[in-house]
Amino acid sequence: MVRHITDRVFASMLLTLASFGASAAAPEHVQQLTDSGNCPNCDLSGADLSSMRLMSADLAGSNLRGANLRKTILYRADLSGADLRESNLEKASLGRVILKGANLQGLDLSEAKLARADLRDAQLSDARLTNAMLEHADLRGANLQRAALDKAVLRHAQMHGANLQGADLRGADLRELDLRRLVSLRDSDMSGARFYNTHLDRLDLSGGRLDGADIQNSSMAGAHLDKVSMTEVTMRKIDLAQASLIGANLHRARISGAKATGAKLQSIDASGAVLQGIFIGSDFSNSVLEGTNLGGANLKDAVLQEADLTRANLSSSNLYAADLSKARLVGTNLSNANLREARLDETDLSAAVLDGALGAPPRP
Repeated sequence: MVRHITDRVFASMLLTLASFGASAAAPEHVQQLTDSGNCPNCDLSGADLSSMRLMSADLAGSNLRGANLRKTILYRADLSGADLRESNLEKASLGRVILKGANLQGLDLSEAKLARADLRDAQLSDARLTNAMLEHADLRGANLQRAALDKAVLRHAQMHGANLQGADLRGADLRELDLRRLVSLRDSDMSGARFYNTHLDRLDLSGGRLDGADIQNSSMAGAHLDKVSMTEVTMRKIDLAQASLIGANLHRARISGAKATGAKLQSIDASGAVLQGIFIGSDFSNSVLEGTNLGGANLKDAVLQEADLTRANLSSSNLYAADLSKARLVGTNLSNANLREARLDETDLSAAVLDGALGAPPRP
């Protein structure tokens, strides 16, 4: 009889230990949460809280490191300041959850539903947020360095003071965002991302990638895009005034309706690209524009010194007072272009098409 009771007690102890995980939670705290649905500043590390209904629960400041929260309903729960490192939040319901100042570093939140979540000042560096729903989320001051946000939906999110340096934003939905007050977006991969009515003015995006991105009705005025890879990017109605794209790769880019007055475009590779819009006073010196379509572009006062415009299309473009000295325009289409007051010192116009061009030099 005694042995039977002892065995039952031992089995109960094993079950209790299993429920608390390797890093044991305080049993009284687990009981408090079970009884009341609230447990602020509790030690719940390693606890098995899977599938629990914790809607609007107060867990502020609690230690949930390594806790199992799989399929747990945390809608509107207060987890501000909580430590959630190494916890399992797979398929957890996190709508409108409060995670202000929470530590989510390195956590796997793939496909998490965090719409309208409060993530202000949250630590999300190295977190995995692939396919996460973050629409209307409050990410002000959040640390998202090196976070995986590929294919995440960030539309309408609040991002002031957030740090996205080195983040993976491939294929992310970045529409309707004001990113002008980010701490950093350097070295971030935004290939294939979607931008619409997005503000990126004066941001430093150097070291990043925008290959194949779709950018519409957005502003990058004064932004730093030096040496950024932008192959096959699509830009429509984009403001690039005073932006710096020195050394950027724009191979086969499609840019239309651009406002790029005073843009720094030296040494870019825009071969095979379409560049249409206003480029008044922009600097394309030493750039590769071979086969580029600049038809109808406004290049008044633009600098194209030593640029390679071989077989480019400059038909009907405005090159008034543009500097084309030492530029290569072999086989270039300049029909109906305005070349009045343009500098053509040592410009190679071999086989160029000059039909109807205003101010065209006489044929030798």
